[in-house]
Amino acid sequence: MLIQCEFKPGEIYNSVHELIRMAYPGCEIISEGSMAAKKPASCFISIEAKKSSPGFNEVFLRGKISDGQKETAISKNFALNVPLEARSNEAKRLTQVFTYKLLSQHLEKNINDYGILTGVRPVKLVHRYLDQGYNPDKIRLKLQEKYLLKEEKARLLLEIAGNNRPFLLTPEAVGKEISIYIGIPYCPSRCYYCSFPGAVLKDYKTDIIPFLTSLNQEMRVIGDYLKQQGITVQSIYIGGGTPTVLSEADLTRLFAVLHNQFISAATAEITVEAGRPDTLSLSKLKTLKDAGVTRICINPQTMHDSTLKIIGRNHDQKGVVQSVEWAREADIEKINMDLIVGLPGETIRENTHTAEEILKLKPENITIHTLAVKRGSLMAEIESKSSTASRVEEVQKGVDFFSSHLRKAGYSPYYLYRQKYMRANMENIGYTLPEGSCIYNIQMIEERQTIIGMGGGAASKFVNPLSWTLSSFYNPKNPQSYNESVEKLIKSKVDKLNALN
Repeated sequence: MLIQCEFKPGEIYNSVHELIRMAYPGCEIISEGSMAAKKPASCFISIEAKKSSPGFNEVFLRGKISDGQKETAISKNFALNVPLEARSNEAKRLTQVFTYKLLSQHLEKNINDYGILTGVRPVKLVHRYLDQGYNPDKIRLKLQEKYLLKEEKARLLLEIAGNNRPFLLTPEAVGKEISIYIGIPYCPSRCYYCSFPGAVLKDYKTDIIPFLTSLNQEMRVIGDYLKQQGITVQSIYIGGGTPTVLSEADLTRLFAVLHNQFISAATAEITVEAGRPDTLSLSKLKTLKDAGVTRICINPQTMHDSTLKIIGRNHDQKGVVQSVEWAREADIEKINMDLIVGLPGETIRENTHTAEEILKLKPENITIHTLAVKRGSLMAEIESKSSTASRVEEVQKGVDFFSSHLRKAGYSPYYLYRQKYMRANMENIGYTLPEGSCIYNIQMIEERQTIIGMGGGAASKFVNPLSWTLSSFYNPKNPQSYNESVEKLIKSKVDKLNALN
């Protein structure tokens, strides 16, 4: 669907385009006067904002939607009852509220259970209010009234914030305790829904060995800096890609560097993403246990062999069960498992079977993902991003089913994040058994701790505890580009760490 928009002033686009995309899944947005505007559009949206002067104490908004069958026009004057320095942000929020109501009125439906919140980490807003001393009831009302969340979503965010807040660092501890992420950007095959542009492993010697040489260089320099500054590492997460494509010998060498440079008595958790059961063996899992790994991720996504084949996984349900049994035999303390709602052809019947089979395995963590059709994935190339009303309803049923089923089994939600292009505009939620929370997941999602990423595609987040703001830095996802630029990457990270310390 092609939607032609006119925004006055033009920067309104930055505030409202995600709301429009949620209202019209799969749409293409073009601006009036652009070259693309010569194409016939099926819907026209205009939004105009006028600020009063002097004093900038109110904003007048006028909007219209026309799609050939129906036209909706509304206007409203908003008072800016906030201090002068906050009025620009308040005007932005009110523009989003206005746009949300315009879209909902035109389509005669709620377009997003999270209201005007379109960001990845909505729980962060709850933590900001808790920092300011608001009680949960007051926060819930703010979420519903200021941001238009449905009550059930406001309560969910509050519940998750309450469950993970004890793990957040104090401002005083932020500069002295970090986590690290190690990115191994290789997989045995590419999944149908995956947009990650890393490498499918073809030749171990020519692919892996040069990459590990660069990774070791990065780890040694960053590790030396952290030791010099007296900075300890709370948690380590080795992800990818699929890190368990590495041989046992290379995993052992990788952990030798980790122990020498990062791991200490302060390190509470070491996680390895063993997401593909086809890369595991009992021997490899024992190697990880001997290296100090406390948690692994085994990610079936579904327990239906036919779906696994469709989405490009080189394993079946039996392989998932076998991997978990091996992990228990290797005495690894905790297991995380990822499932996806909305996979091709799956309905509540398939969700029910998957839930029953996974709960038999009793993993400490289960994360329920809503399928996101990402640009660059094979799925996005083949399928339309637009979802029918029946498909949206099916996904919502699946997410609700898993939530109910897991809660009854003793699991509690402890972290949440959202993604663009998610089916039904839902969320990804991590559930845990008592005492099973993954520290790294909490720190990464809530962004209250500096995380140093090393390796292919690794993201680093440098947190300023005075304002809880952060700056991000990304390593190249392409392994060859990473190898060629590793020295420059190291210097940039050390400079950012120096700025914080």
